[in-house]
Amino acid sequence: MVDQINIRNISTEEVPIAQEFLFKMVKKLYNCEENPLYHNDIINMKEFYINEKRKTIIGAFDKENHLVGTIAVKQFIDRFDSIKGIYREYTTAELGRCYINEDLRRKGIGSLLFDNIVQFCKESGYEKIYLHTHKHLPGGFDFWKKKGFLITVEDDDEEETVHMEKSI
Repeated sequence: MVDQINIRNISTEEVPIAQEFLFKMVKKLYNCEENPLYHNDIINMKEFYINEKRKTIIGAFDKENHLVGTIAVKQFIDRFDSIKGIYREYTTAELGRCYINEDLRRKGIGSLLFDNIVQFCKESGYEKIYLHTHKHLPGGFDFWKKKGFLITVEDDDEEETVHMEKSI
């Protein structure tokens, strides 16, 4: 399966396809609609990820060139009260928007995407990768633990938010 997957940066021309994919995943996993407060990076993907040197969004495309997975990275922004001051903004990357089509999970696509994003982070001068996930999401928390992420803080919130990190 993974030998038929092409991993590459999402191009400007592919932004509408990526937006549609991401909003479909957000709806399915979080049961929420497009919201500029939480989805500004998706809404303004070109300006947010594609035109920025230390940010990127990578896609996994099947043999028919359909987008089946994504992963993104940006410079960490210290916005969560529960982890305030823990990470240095310039040397910490924040990983996000890691979604795989439901019928293609556990086939190695997430690992391909992750390996590519780690390489991008190293080349961009990041020393650590931060992410937050939610224990209720299918497979995410366990996937990140298998990739060597360590729990920094577990929030006592209804979303079961877990903050994690990995040195690179």
